[in-house]
Amino acid sequence: MTEPVRVDVVTFTAETDAARVARDALAGDGGFGSFPSDNAPVDWVFRAYAELAGTPYADRLACGVAVCLSDPDPLVRSQALIFFRSEPLAAGGERIVELAAGDRAGFAGVPDPLSPSVDLEWQLLAALGARLARRGGQDAGVAVARAEVLRAGKAQPVIGGLFDAAPEWVIRHAESIVYGTPQAGITLLVAIQRAGGDVVEFGRRIAPLCRGDDQFERYLPRVVDDPAARRAILEAFTAATADGAATP
Repeated sequence: MTEPVRVDVVTFTAETDAARVARDALAGDGGFGSFPSDNAPVDWVFRAYAELAGTPYADRLACGVAVCLSDPDPLVRSQALIFFRSEPLAAGGERIVELAAGDRAGFAGVPDPLSPSVDLEWQLLAALGARLARRGGQDAGVAVARAEVLRAGKAQPVIGGLFDAAPEWVIRHAESIVYGTPQAGITLLVAIQRAGGDVVEFGRRIAPLCRGDDQFERYLPRVVDDPAARRAILEAFTAATADGAATP
């Protein structure tokens, strides 16, 4: 029998309703012992999860957070996504794949209460990307991500993780991905360079398709280390800008 573990005001036992604890914590209810430095109620969940490490209660709490991914309150859903983006290997994380593969009515077009510049679908896909980056090409989410990055405007939050999980597939489909989501180009250049690939050859392929990213020229010097490589990629980009629209 596992001994009870107390975290602030909560004592975890075999009878503890971990889903209720997670929900109350993420909703900011119940006086869980938040610190003045906390940015959001999820910070308490992170501390509790760390303190419970090595006990069955850690998995139970994580599974409780997974239940919160479908909570009616967008703030609760948002913070549950933050948890799994930070802890992609936590128990219950397969729910991220299920939600990304299914009906996203609770995510698509729903502004993130904590980051209003994006919606909860963006955050869901970012959590999927984080999972793929850690779990690799055997994860069921790879198929979901492959379909997603080929949809116009959807690749950015998940493309980095998909590259880590299935780099050869991403390289083969790079033009189609960047044509639909020009902002993914910079992320892919970072990934190619980190993987030791030919960043010039790859950059010349995708740069003409990055015309829709008004930040491309700004970020290129930050992500491509070699000055000669940067010049070659920028030349391909500016040539496409002068010639008009590019196609994959």
